[in-house]
Amino acid sequence: MSLDTHEYTHLTADEAALLAADLYGLHCTAARLPSEYDENFHLTAATGEEFVLKVMHPGRERSFIDLQCQALQHVARSAPALSLPRVCTARDGGILTTITGPDGAQRLAWMLTFVPGRVLAEVRPHSDELLFSLGKLLGQMNAALIDFTHPAAQRELKWDLTRAAWIRDYIKYVPEPAHRALVDRFLALYESKVLPALGHLRRSIIHGDANDYNVLVATPRAQTLTAVSVIDYGDMHYAATVAELAVAAAYALLDKRDPLAAAAQVVAGYHSAFPLAEAEMAMLYPLICARLSVSVVNSAYRRTLVPDDPYVTISERPAWQALDRLATVHPRLAHYTFRSACGLPPVPQTKRVVEWLRENANGFASILDVDVRTVPLRVFDLSPGSLETGADPRALEPDALTDMLFSAMKEEGVQVGIGRYDEARMFYRAPLYASGPHPADEFRTIHLGLDLFAEPGTGVHAPLEGMVHAFANNTGRLDYGPVVILRHATDDGQPFFTL
Repeated sequence: MSLDTHEYTHLTADEAALLAADLYGLHCTAARLPSEYDENFHLTAATGEEFVLKVMHPGRERSFIDLQCQALQHVARSAPALSLPRVCTARDGGILTTITGPDGAQRLAWMLTFVPGRVLAEVRPHSDELLFSLGKLLGQMNAALIDFTHPAAQRELKWDLTRAAWIRDYIKYVPEPAHRALVDRFLALYESKVLPALGHLRRSIIHGDANDYNVLVATPRAQTLTAVSVIDYGDMHYAATVAELAVAAAYALLDKRDPLAAAAQVVAGYHSAFPLAEAEMAMLYPLICARLSVSVVNSAYRRTLVPDDPYVTISERPAWQALDRLATVHPRLAHYTFRSACGLPPVPQTKRVVEWLRENANGFASILDVDVRTVPLRVFDLSPGSLETGADPRALEPDALTDMLFSAMKEEGVQVGIGRYDEARMFYRAPLYASGPHPADEFRTIHLGLDLFAEPGTGVHAPLEGMVHAFANNTGRLDYGPVVILRHATDDGQPFFTL
């Protein structure tokens, strides 16, 4: 039976209250809650206790509801500290009851405890702490569900990120050519990276839809906002476990000026509760982009069937905006950012390359005609608090700074000056160093290089054998000028690069 086409007579709030009294012996008032297909009612008992009565669409299969009930009961046993809804037992001892609706349709009814809170979509601000708590909550839930099984979870579902390639045949319903190209790009990434890796990812039953309307946030007056619960278990299915995190991160980054930073907080929280495997970490970015792509393609297709359905378009605009921003992020940068957020070395190969460099350091050539390991050097402080540059911003202009550097070197009789690595600097004021177009967007501040200052005409050499990977003359204001990137390799073939 199709949930989209089957009509049924809805219960009134008074009828829901009578049903709760009949099935659960609960004397209460009832208020309707929003729902796409089923009917949900917020019940308030005379004692002040609160519940949610769920009366399912006539087309729902019993096994589909039993999956949700059994999963929640499993989590209640495995992780009782989690504030997830609890399944209530009816007066007859069962958890699912078949009722006859006002139109004679047979429907399933069940009841949960009510978890107070506001949905994440309506809470501001989305602080780092809040996003971290969201990831931690989902990690704890997935850890509790990792050994849970149920036959109904083996289902075909359009939201299953192991099956996201279905949108290939539906991209044509996206009206904007630029949007179609964007989805096609992310789908190609998914097909080339995720599909071949699926066999290496952990699988389990997941909630599958931790979007910002399905996450509840506690809002105490004097404490940090914290994600406390997840609602709506209707999309539970057996899938790659990491897809749970990808879905949550995809929605958490909506409407964020720095979507990667927002997603990284969710990833870090999840990893703190349920550590990610290396293969899972590498799949997060393409899975996040795949979820957003599935969402917008589904909306485009559904609009052709149900043009005025508000559930179709609720997150479409921010999803397109997020995809546009994510398109500017290289997949490896996303991967390394997530690793760093979890306290891991950003680049997985770092340890191997660093060890090789240390073992072979004595064989490296001097970068300049003079050996900087033996000649006198002048180390410069170019940080914002430097007494050498002072407080006058004009001292940081290229000509003035050059004069200061080489005058000091000449005065001290040294041929080479050193600019320090990982130093905060105020040089980066050109537009190309801004993180975005907004006046409040941050500019780059940290210098990720070691400077060698020497007279023009001084010979510059490669420190070790390599090939020219790229070169350019960056002539923009405050840009790098001529640069050459060399590609090297360790003895076992691991590539690395020098600038």
